[in-house]
Amino acid sequence: MSGFLDNFRKKVITSVFKDVDDKPEVIGIDDKIALGVLLWIVAEADGKFLPQENEKIKEILGAHCQISPKDMPLLIKTIEIAAKERVDLFSFTHEIGKDLPYNKKISIIETLFRLAYVDRDLDLEELELIRKISGLFYLTHKDFIDAKIRIKEELSI
Repeated sequence: MSGFLDNFRKKVITSVFKDVDDKPEVIGIDDKIALGVLLWIVAEADGKFLPQENEKIKEILGAHCQISPKDMPLLIKTIEIAAKERVDLFSFTHEIGKDLPYNKKISIIETLFRLAYVDRDLDLEELELIRKISGLFYLTHKDFIDAKIRIKEELSI
């Protein structure tokens, strides 16, 4: 993945480590940044970013993306900055989704639902944002609903 995420990553590394001579090499974390940004904006969608949501984001990234505890602070900072800059969701999902297999897109939607349900309540804002992301990934409405149902059952909600 190149383009937006590469440029963004360079900008973040430069700003986060502006007073450090030995800037870290962050090769190959674009997919992790992309997933993290989607998680972050879903967590913020209802206007209340809960500590449990922050911990769930770290848990998801650590488990699914094999992020080491050493690299997690940089990744979280990168994700936070991207979310605050309010990336264009259409361009962002287009770039990250163009090479993803359909089942991987469904997996991302399921992961977004897991985060949204961390407080055991799916707010309308979270639901609509996940629906929008699902649409931008060109998933069918049935796959969107099935993902929501699977995660509700998985979490016993």
